[in-house]
Amino acid sequence: MKRYLSRMAAAALALVLLTAPASALSVSQALELLEDNFYYDIPDEAYQAQTLDELISLLGDPYTQYMTAEQYALFLDLVEDTVDVVGIGVEVSYTEEGFLIQKALPGGSAEEAGLQPGDLIVAVDGTSCAPAGQEYRQLLLGDEGTRVTVTVLRDGKSQDYTLTRRAVYIPNTQISLLEGGVGYVDCNSFGQDTDELLAEGLKQYDGQVGCWLVDLRDNGGGYVDSAVEMLAAVNGAGQYLYFEDQNGHVVGYTRRSSALTNKPMILLVNGESASASELFASGVRDTERGIIVGSRTYGKGVAQAVLDESSDPAYFDGDCLKVTTARFYAAGGSTTDRVGVIPTLLVDDGYTQAVAEALVGGSPETSYLCVIPGTEPFYIDPDTPDDVMAQLLSALPPQVMVFSNGGVAGGNFDPCTPAQAAEKLGLSYESRWFTDVADSPYAGAINAMGVYQLLNGTAPGRFSPKDKLTRAQLCVMLARVLNVTSAGSSRFSDVDPDAWYADSVNAMAELGLVDGVGGGRFSPEGALTQEEFLTIMGRMARFLNFALDDYGEAMEDPAAQLPVGMRLALAPFSDWARSNVAVLAWGLEDALYGKETMLYTDSGLQDIVPSAPVLREEAAAQMYKILSSLDILP
Repeated sequence: MKRYLSRMAAAALALVLLTAPASALSVSQALELLEDNFYYDIPDEAYQAQTLDELISLLGDPYTQYMTAEQYALFLDLVEDTVDVVGIGVEVSYTEEGFLIQKALPGGSAEEAGLQPGDLIVAVDGTSCAPAGQEYRQLLLGDEGTRVTVTVLRDGKSQDYTLTRRAVYIPNTQISLLEGGVGYVDCNSFGQDTDELLAEGLKQYDGQVGCWLVDLRDNGGGYVDSAVEMLAAVNGAGQYLYFEDQNGHVVGYTRRSSALTNKPMILLVNGESASASELFASGVRDTERGIIVGSRTYGKGVAQAVLDESSDPAYFDGDCLKVTTARFYAAGGSTTDRVGVIPTLLVDDGYTQAVAEALVGGSPETSYLCVIPGTEPFYIDPDTPDDVMAQLLSALPPQVMVFSNGGVAGGNFDPCTPAQAAEKLGLSYESRWFTDVADSPYAGAINAMGVYQLLNGTAPGRFSPKDKLTRAQLCVMLARVLNVTSAGSSRFSDVDPDAWYADSVNAMAELGLVDGVGGGRFSPEGALTQEEFLTIMGRMARFLNFALDDYGEAMEDPAAQLPVGMRLALAPFSDWARSNVAVLAWGLEDALYGKETMLYTDSGLQDIVPSAPVLREEAAAQMYKILSSLDILP
């Protein structure tokens, strides 16, 4: 049976795979397996490959790899990401008074000596460890068989314990209870038992928890089944995953189990959160189950099957071929491929933990600021440092409701902007809102795109909303939204490889989102017409969501019988534009059961002149409309 994996290649494994493996698998055998399983088209030149290394290189897919038996064993260890450390065997949290024991690990000397959750380690070998920190944690570690004395405070009485350091198993997912009734899930990878570990933690702590923090930073993925089971554990029954195979067939995966918690959730992510991590994060996002804090995730939205002796015994003997077999889509039907997951609150990596803690550290009675980035209000810890508060304020788009009581604890909370909140609190912060868009009818969308760092301005703090949009500018905007680039040779004779827009133009052409103007030219400085622009936007929507892509294909069918109203509305547009314009005008309602159009103008197509130029403000509004309609942005 094939084991589906979705994992970003870990650095250690990548280094191993740089060496040419001595393979038992032949090139012809590999091609047979690829023809049956590979998601992408196999390039013609791949059939001329003389070695397996050459074949894999010609595929151009970083996730399709051959592994020797030794490399495969290492790969599986990395996916499980379990750790054996030498120490006394405790999970601790850092406090001002010392190490607060959260759990005594099975097999450790601390458990054997009777240490228990709630005990406070205040000294190690006579050295005070208050306030607790990483430098003191190192004193608990050491060589196996060595001894260490810890001073433990319990019920106001201290006692010394001399413990022997041992190798202790630490699972890839650990659950603990933080101060203030906050549950903390540290998930380092999605191994085969990760969902079971989460379920055990939820059952143990959920009654004591007001909010859950799920830390997916640096989690490169693993088994998608674990991620789907985890979504069911926090969300209940539902369909949280879709696979699209090499033939374009899409299969949904449903879970019918009940939720184990209904508490608010905050997910912590960064640029190394990938694959199954992104599947879990986007599932939480799509179902409005919680919010996400951190930096944009990696953008791995394809899944691999590991073909080994269990699935193909005639080809393998301990070795394997890991093959990209599918593109996956999250609960709402949108992919994380390339685009990744854009956090609800986009903050610098160094502030992710602090911002999350600020969100859960306050109350209506003590806080000066309240924000509602999702379905739940968060009252900000009044003791939040100024630099952390500045990060939080910078991350707030216009769509997030903000309330301030003017710095008076217990006072009435009134709606305000982040800038007004900063003024009331006497703080300075770096706003990501543009200074020249206040009079634009699309100011909210433009500033939201600015907060999520998806737009290029024309000068610091300025967007020039009324300027016409050039073809090159659109490609740069799109490349930033989709998180792609291209370093290959130029596809167009009039796109200088050194031009500021070259990589973006080539990347959009590679994805099939833009075309040239004929004769091998792109006309980068040319202005876009409305129907050209909407065609490209329809293609972007289809790239992101499989249901919209199916809808667009149906619209392209010459035999399709369109309703009279749709035919009349599309009549002013060229034949080549109609299917993608239809995706924007009716796809959300017809394919995704939404209630609105995905067009930037609420009046629909009636006010759009196909041959008119597109303005920068219209482009930003249209991109935001698509991303928010697909729940990629709030």
